[in-house]
Amino acid sequence: MNRIILAFILLSATPLLGLAQTSQPDMTVFGYKLGEKIPIPECPCKIVESKQVGNYGVLSITHFKGYQYVAGLVAPVSTTCFERLDIDNYKVKKSDQLNPLPAVTNGIIKVRFAPQDAPAKEMCPLGSFNASIEDSKLTGVTFTIYTGDADNILEALKKKYGNNAVVKPYTVQNGYGASLNYYMAVWAFPNLGVLLESSMHRSLSEQFGSVAIEIPKKNAPPAQNQRKL
Repeated sequence: MNRIILAFILLSATPLLGLAQTSQPDMTVFGYKLGEKIPIPECPCKIVESKQVGNYGVLSITHFKGYQYVAGLVAPVSTTCFERLDIDNYKVKKSDQLNPLPAVTNGIIKVRFAPQDAPAKEMCPLGSFNASIEDSKLTGVTFTIYTGDADNILEALKKKYGNNAVVKPYTVQNGYGASLNYYMAVWAFPNLGVLLESSMHRSLSEQFGSVAIEIPKKNAPPAQNQRKL
């Protein structure tokens, strides 16, 4: 179940969900259109050699070569490109031969913006987003935001998707009585769901929230038919 559908279930008790817009929403996110192929290359790779030591007291060392992205976790990329989240699972079949990896047709990839292509820092502070790919097409985008910027991003999303969002405040409290206030905002279209979480509420000092913009899965049942929590 994707995050948008889960949010619909959590908010299904409120009558405001019926006010969600029914007009055709803008299907582009950061210039990429949901439902179409994402036209960016894979980030450059290099070959790295690793070794694996045997387990259970058996002395054996296996050397193998695999793929690694040239740019590090924080180093900028020169061209906007994508990275596989499972790059460590790919092994070099021939010694020192950097063959192209198979196309990503299903799964989640990480898109890294080159500095000249990056959105406003407030909207995408990490300079990257995760893209869901189904049948080689972009079906969802999720990205991290700063909790302190959530209210401004909410207003930006209202300008794009309309004012009829369902906004639900929440409070999380720890065992010492300290509390954290945050909110969810959901836009429900027949062919698109948008979810803003002002905080990931993992701790009382949480600094990050998130935004998810997704095409609803075809096999997901309507939210109103789900059992309420």
